[in-house]
Amino acid sequence: MKKLFSSLLSWRCLAALFAVLMVSTPFAINNYLVDKGPSWLGLDVSWKMTLDYAFAKHWVWGKDIVYTYGPLANLSTRTGLGFPAWAMVVFDVFLVLNFYFVFADFIKNNASKPLAIAIVICLALLVNPCFGSDTAWILLFFIIYWMIKTFDKPRPLYLAILITLTILAFYIKMNTGLIAMVLLCSHFINLFTAKKLTIINMSGWFAWFIVLIMLSAILLNVSILGYITGSLEIIKGYNDVMYLDESHAVIETALYLLFLAMLALLLYSLWRQVAAKKHNQIMYTIAGIVFLFLLQKQAVLRNDAQHLYEYFSFAPLLLLCNFTAGNHQKSTLKYSLIILIFALGFVLYNRGLAYSLSSRITAPFTYIKQVVDHNKAAHLSQPGKRYIPQRVLDIIGNKTADVFPWDSEYVIENKLNYKPRPVFQSFSAYTEGLEKINYDYFVKQAPNFLIYDYDAIDNRYPFNDESLANLFILRNYTLADTFASNQRQRLVLQRNDKTAPLQFKHIKRFEFSPADTIPVTNFNFIKLDVQYNLPGKIKAFVNKPPRVQISYMRADGKWFTYKTSPELLKMGLYVGCLVTNDDEYIALLNDKPAAAIKKIKLIVNGSLFSGKGLMDIYLVNHHSLLNKPAPDEHNY
Repeated sequence: MKKLFSSLLSWRCLAALFAVLMVSTPFAINNYLVDKGPSWLGLDVSWKMTLDYAFAKHWVWGKDIVYTYGPLANLSTRTGLGFPAWAMVVFDVFLVLNFYFVFADFIKNNASKPLAIAIVICLALLVNPCFGSDTAWILLFFIIYWMIKTFDKPRPLYLAILITLTILAFYIKMNTGLIAMVLLCSHFINLFTAKKLTIINMSGWFAWFIVLIMLSAILLNVSILGYITGSLEIIKGYNDVMYLDESHAVIETALYLLFLAMLALLLYSLWRQVAAKKHNQIMYTIAGIVFLFLLQKQAVLRNDAQHLYEYFSFAPLLLLCNFTAGNHQKSTLKYSLIILIFALGFVLYNRGLAYSLSSRITAPFTYIKQVVDHNKAAHLSQPGKRYIPQRVLDIIGNKTADVFPWDSEYVIENKLNYKPRPVFQSFSAYTEGLEKINYDYFVKQAPNFLIYDYDAIDNRYPFNDESLANLFILRNYTLADTFASNQRQRLVLQRNDKTAPLQFKHIKRFEFSPADTIPVTNFNFIKLDVQYNLPGKIKAFVNKPPRVQISYMRADGKWFTYKTSPELLKMGLYVGCLVTNDDEYIALLNDKPAAAIKKIKLIVNGSLFSGKGLMDIYLVNHHSLLNKPAPDEHNY
């Protein structure tokens, strides 16, 4: 008996030790701004600081701000502005406790304790020391673990932990949280069909979950419908335009090998469940496959080194889940260890064994010191990195201001009255629904001033990001000043005393082929509806979407080609003239003629698109040069 007690105590202590070492560091991240280099270097800092600002100013998620990250985003971004330090500590303790339950379960149900310890050690070295924006994946992993755990033992405490994780996931990052909510609802139904819960118990847990979601929404200033629908719009357009064309052949090959190796293990678990007629357990293995696929999809879509390595860091966590709800087989454990050694070797080649060991071993001590030293306002003392001349600050005063296309640091660091459009970064407004949200905002409550930079990311045409908002600005704003900052010219645009919405005259709808070259005559705005065919849809779902580019030909015969997407084309494109830089934008703002667009054409792989699309052509009066009656219908 004493030997048994000693054995139990030892593996529980070991699980606790490893769980504590998994605490994410640093405790908080200060956003240090750069004042040189391309403007996209401020992009990530911009959305993090805006989310912090929104939380501190009690904006309503889903109404005042539309984003996939929610009011608890700071638990992931860790910047700490407006967010109490104690809340972050409580959250981190909660994560450590979850790691303890996972590690303890894994070691306890393992046929070989040495193999189990080796696997946990490998995972501790493999997982990134800082979870950061990947915290949502950690939560989703825990949710899958607790679904399996509560299927075996549906204890109230375990179900409460599962519900808490789902609510946290939902308010930290809506897209991951929505998947978690679907899984949770399916899990409760599965527990009922497996006779693990009565109808009364299931209904009670459902009701409690809904009550907690609604109470949390009130507490966190969330408009549930707007939060979900706005985030779904962002998700809908993300895949088609946010992919990168970087090439990392070695990393990608290793990633696919890891993906296939883990998929094989899950498919083996699925086969065992089917063979044993454990049909109620199948959904948990499928949830694991979905986790693997979505993480792989994110990695290869963004396709930069950071996202590719994130897959190696977090996908192997699934190896700790007991999908067959029995003791881990020794052969499966050996296979898991081989997978982990492969992944670990690849990651350690990149970041080194010494760093991985030291960052993990010292994590608890580092964390405690950083909590004590935490200064949540440290990153709000860098106005010099977002320089605005005093004369401009005097002009703006306390009047409302927004920033185009994304660098909110200008208004936040200089303590201006920041009132941005809901989709506060132009490159994110990539669906018709998102563009309408921003355009309606401008029509109803356009800010007094805009700090404007004519720029875009990933070789996109700046005017195609928020084309309606840009046209509204041309019609209703004037140039108040300019200044140079961060090696770029910034325009200060002031809203006119009276504003007017855009007026569109629909001219004609007709079919066209994506291979057509289309002359631009007597219209200045178009909407294109092009669709993937079946092979194109499969490619977009499994890997990256088919590439879509649009080319504009100026009067001098020169072509300009930009990245676009079906959703951006559907939103609408201004084709009255071609604007390639700030000076040309200022000229257009001042009603001076700009280089006319004479022809447009799409550049696509015809084998991945439907043979015909739809085009709508319009005349829009965005400024005085075009404030004239539309031509008669018969001219088109």
